[in-house]
Amino acid sequence: MLGLEKTKLFLFPRKKPILVFTMAKVGSLSVYFSLKKRLFKNAIFHVHSLNEIEIKKGIQLCFQNRVYPGSKTPVFLINKKIINQKRPFKIVCLFRDPLERNISAFFDAFKLYTGTKPNDYNSSLKKLKEYYDENLNHEFPLNWFDDQFFDATNINVYDYKFDKEQGYSILKTGAIELLLINSDLNDFIKENLIRDFCNLKSFKLKNRNLSSSKEYALLNSNFKKQTKFSKEYLDLLYHSKYARHFFTEKHIINQKEKWSNQR
Repeated sequence: MLGLEKTKLFLFPRKKPILVFTMAKVGSLSVYFSLKKRLFKNAIFHVHSLNEIEIKKGIQLCFQNRVYPGSKTPVFLINKKIINQKRPFKIVCLFRDPLERNISAFFDAFKLYTGTKPNDYNSSLKKLKEYYDENLNHEFPLNWFDDQFFDATNINVYDYKFDKEQGYSILKTGAIELLLINSDLNDFIKENLIRDFCNLKSFKLKNRNLSSSKEYALLNSNFKKQTKFSKEYLDLLYHSKYARHFFTEKHIINQKEKWSNQR
């Protein structure tokens, strides 16, 4: 499939490439594969980073821990043929509540963080919380727009007002058109936004990579039901520039109450 996308960059130079460019664990695969079914003459790619050095390090880390790296996106090609040439293109970028995203990322790379597969895990939820606390990069979602998105696009999303209530924003700067979407919006709204943004007559989301269908589903569910977090940790996430820019005060209060261990 990647060979076809490479070919499209040359055969259809007037068609704007589309990047589903997001941090991991925000529902981006569902958007990417659903778009691929509808767009034939557009090169479309799914990326979490366009930093070639970081991607190589990530792949090496996966192999060192005997975990197969999931992404095969040709980042070098995207940088060479789209970014560096300042070619007009579109970005669909989703974001997610930082704590929900962190928990999802932890379970998605369960073996990397705990040293064992979910089905083989036989210790307590308390111990699992220790693995979460000690091994996860908790500030990753807070810094992603600064460290990854800005570095690749030169767009500082924090310079633009975001309507937290509606949960999405569309902006154009230079050669780039950007659709920012809160992943918690219902599918009907997301479908309409993506349909119009990508100039489609119709668009339907087909969900993929759902946590509920993974081998860690039950363990993940129990972890979220029983685990609580300190005020310091919740303040770190929800008093961040990221959370304050994208989420309403009501959402932040509700999340802090939901996950707080101070009751």
